Amino acid sequence: MQRRILIAYVPVLHEGYRQFFEKYSGAELYIFGPEITSRFRVLGKEIRELSPDLMQKAIEALDIFTSVHVLDAETAGTFNMSDIEIVLPDEDVSRELVTELFPKAQTAFESVFLRWDKHNALAERPVVPKDSVAREEVHKRLMGTAAKEAERSSDIWRHIGAVIAKNGEPILVGHNAHVPSEHTPYVNGDPRSNFHKGEHIELSTALHAEAALIAEAARKGVSLEGTDMYLTVFPCPPCAKLVAYAGIKNLYCDGGYAILDGEQVLKAKGVSIYFVD
Repeated sequence: MQRRILIAYVPVLHEGYRQFFEKYSGAELYIFGPEITSRFRVLGKEIRELSPDLMQKAIEALDIFTSVHVLDAETAGTFNMSDIEIVLPDEDVSRELVTELFPKAQTAFESVFLRWDKHNALAERPVVPKDSVAREEVHKRLMGTAAKEAERSSDIWRHIGAVIAKNGEPILVGHNAHVPSEHTPYVNGDPRSNFHKGEHIELSTALHAEAALIAEAARKGVSLEGTDMYLTVFPCPPCAKLVAYAGIKNLYCDGGYAILDGEQVLKAKGVSIYFVD
């Protein structure tokens, strides 16, 4: 019978880890030890992490595995052979570890959400709206206004329009724009060209349409409590947080995807999300 080993970075225990472990009940578990975690700079920022020795004892108390070990470099070196099956959670550090240490072993990656690794943070997820909205005249008109406003954007990558409305009438209208000048990326170059879509979205010379309208409302002393926002695309995580905490009640979009926690934050603050048909 082929030997099966489960290897995982386990900084904390929660229900997701328990379910992951239960799926491989009876296997051998090896959790990252200090020699392994030190290979990954990003893991040094994990403030939740318990010491591997404490985590080993906690997992042993669950009585799921035949044995639980703290993985060191020497032991890892003995696993690089074809007659061993290694199962790891599908995380960035897992894949790097396999490339570096286990190129000859049979490896499998389990698709499971355990933490916000780089892969999960950048993954595009479908938004689950509260409902689709028939193109009633008010929605058709306001989404049309947002779409027309988007055409005013000089951004080479994306044209986004936004409208904040109250009682069916627009009170603020705007689009994404580069600051301090529309020509900034064409004078100094666009820093976004250094990154893939979704990566380091904060490193941009653009002011997003949603943020621009909320800032304008603050400057003018306009309360957004109970208002509606119409967007030509679902907001990025920073803008979603601004919308959620600005008092906006309903968010209407023409489509788009969610990354990180944008959708969850909006819903947690009671913002209803609608896709306009």
